[in-house]
Amino acid sequence: MAIRQTLKSYERLKREQHIDTLFRKGKAYSAFPLKLIYLWVPGSAVAANSLRVGFSVPKKKFRKAVHRNKIKRLMREAWRTQKDTLQTSEVSGMELHCFIIHTGIEMPDFVTIKQAMSKLLVKLQHTNQPQS
Repeated sequence: MAIRQTLKSYERLKREQHIDTLFRKGKAYSAFPLKLIYLWVPGSAVAANSLRVGFSVPKKKFRKAVHRNKIKRLMREAWRTQKDTLQTSEVSGMELHCFIIHTGIEMPDFVTIKQAMSKLLVKLQHTNQPQS
């Protein structure tokens, strides 16, 4: 049976408190045109998912909301199709919070986003151990 590649609501990073903590204490990787910020945080031991992610495109570089939304859709699609390659460790009570930011100034195509996302996930996979 095939694994469904979805991005559910509970997999999204939404709370302002979590995002602020991530930006203050998180570590970062870049693979042009994307930047990944990640942080291991204590979570519930019975959480359905130990991985949460958020996406952002700066308004300063893309003034039109249509363009920002298209880039975010491309990033979400690349994440959704490749997140299975990221094996989060089964440490009870820990969650991996990630935030992906588009840093380029040109409108990307899906192939570019998918390749950059793949590089970021490989880098994250190699450092996928929470600090205790």
